[in-house]
Amino acid sequence: MKDKEKNFISAVIYVHNSERWIGEFLENIIRILECNFEQSEIICVNDGTKDDSVCVIREISKKAVSTNISILNMSAYYGLEAAMGAGVDLAIGDFVLEFDNVVQDFDNEVVMELYNKA
Repeated sequence: MKDKEKNFISAVIYVHNSERWIGEFLENIIRILECNFEQSEIICVNDGTKDDSVCVIREISKKAVSTNISILNMSAYYGLEAAMGAGVDLAIGDFVLEFDNVVQDFDNEVVMELYNKA
């Protein structure tokens, strides 16, 4: 079994009407974090979503084993910068990953490459 990183890592994910993509993206991030880190958290920042993104997040979060998943509900639509700032403020990890889009346009290995360079 691979030794997992001891550092606590946080992932902040921006969510705004992302029902179509959030499920697959969240499952993938959970898999990356749980394969590589002993402890992790994901903060999904709901920026005034009008679709069922939050319901999808709740369902997917049931599959997480060692990753704590929380939803930060903004009181209205604040936009990307304010929403991500609020999510980062809540993050408690030694390292914080920020995902401002739930359409995955990067290879899974990039996450660990960035972590190792940091």
